[in-house]
Amino acid sequence: MNDRMHRVVGAGLPSVRPDDVPPAYRAIVEEGWTVTATGARLLSALESGYNGSVDEFTDVVHVEASVNGRAMMDHDLPAAGPERLNRLLRRSLAYACLALRRVPEESEHPVLGYVSLSEGGLADDTLTSHVTFCTRRPGILPYAGQIQDHSDEALLELSRDDAAKFLGGHTR
Repeated sequence: MNDRMHRVVGAGLPSVRPDDVPPAYRAIVEEGWTVTATGARLLSALESGYNGSVDEFTDVVHVEASVNGRAMMDHDLPAAGPERLNRLLRRSLAYACLALRRVPEESEHPVLGYVSLSEGGLADDTLTSHVTFCTRRPGILPYAGQIQDHSDEALLELSRDDAAKFLGGHTR
């Protein structure tokens, strides 16, 4: 995690439960993962709903990050304050962990999850969250590069093992 995420979480990241994930995002995870003809590891529900052209990307990692990326639902949260931050982080982390735990163990390349918190909205004054997933592959630049270089957002990189720790024994 970068310095900004360290400041956000303070004493540490919370443990999470599948119930922290909004139902629509749980449904995405329930559909599982697929591998495309080009080798991209994608959440099946997001691949089928993707409207862009994957031919425009320079590598498979950016295809994965784009197709798998989603803003976290926040319309039911307070507009600002600690409750918004805590619930948004908890939702995002739980979604990322649940999805990572569903990656097949025989995956050729490790799949990583990325949770970011940053200011957004019409006036860039609303805390928002984005979650995406992509693989780490030899010979292809990683999605986030050096985590510490991302200073305008709080950024967390998660592995499948990290997800197991945050979810504890809860996987469904």
